[in-house]
Amino acid sequence: MIVEEFDFTLPKGLIDANGEVHNQGKMKLLTAQDEMIVQDLSRRNPDTDLVFLLLVQAIAKLGNLNRVTAQQLEQLFLPDFLYLQDLFGSLQQQNLNTVGEL
Repeated sequence: MIVEEFDFTLPKGLIDANGEVHNQGKMKLLTAQDEMIVQDLSRRNPDTDLVFLLLVQAIAKLGNLNRVTAQQLEQLFLPDFLYLQDLFGSLQQQNLNTVGEL
């Protein structure tokens, strides 16, 4: 069975507009549909960095937020952003490596 979602804890946490800290989350493996969504979002939002759009699709949950936005991710502390980038890269690489195992 393939695990599709992975728990994570941000070093500092995302602070929302109400001052609530969100640091426990789940990141999912991206699908082909996720990639199509990211491409569409990238065309509609050319000023938003692709990394943020990929993370928006990959983060299945953060604290009590069931969806995060690129604008919310832009407010992350640098250690949290770097952590998410590293986790994303690691998980997606593992996802690609499993193709050879099938």
